[in-house]
Amino acid sequence: MSGADSLFGYPPSNVADREPCPAWVARIMAGESASAPQRGSEAQQKIVANAKRHISQLPGVRIRLSDVGQALGVSPVHLTEVFRQIEGTPFYRYALQQRLERAVRLLPGYGGDLSALALELDFASHSHFTTAFRRAFGCTPAAFREQARRICRDVTSLASRRVETPNQSVAAHPAP
Repeated sequence: MSGADSLFGYPPSNVADREPCPAWVARIMAGESASAPQRGSEAQQKIVANAKRHISQLPGVRIRLSDVGQALGVSPVHLTEVFRQIEGTPFYRYALQQRLERAVRLLPGYGGDLSALALELDFASHSHFTTAFRRAFGCTPAAFREQARRICRDVTSLASRRVETPNQSVAAHPAP
C-alpha cells in the first residue's frame, strides 16, 4: 500500500499522458467531496457539518482546532472526538485534505511560484507542501500541474469557472 493509499485514499496520479483525467482528480476539480457514512446523533452531525462549513469559508487561513471549537461553542476536545466519530478521520487530517484538494483545483491554472502557493495554502514551506502533496497524491505539485495541464484540459476548464478566494494575508504581504 502506497502513502497515497493510506493518507486520503487517492490513487497515485502518475497515469500515462493519453489516459483520461483520473476520476478522483475530476471529483476534486468539480468541487465534490466524498461523504462519510452517517454516524452519530443529529446534534453530533450538526457540529461536524458546521465545522466543515467553517473550514470551507476560510480558504488559505490557518485552521486552529481551538478557533473552530470557539466559533461553534464547543470545546476543542469535544470537537475532536465528535469529528473523528462522525467522519472517521481526525479533524487535522480533514483540514489538511481540504488544503490539498484546493491545491489540486488551483494547480492546473497556477502560473506562479509554487513556494507562493504553498504559503497561500498555509503550508510552512514549499518542502512541507511538496511532502504532503506527494504523500496524498503520489507525485509532486509541479509534476501534477504539468500532467494536469496535458491530460485534464476538459476538467480544468470546468474548474476555472469555480471561484477560489486567494489568501488575502499572503497577497497583502508578498515575499521579499
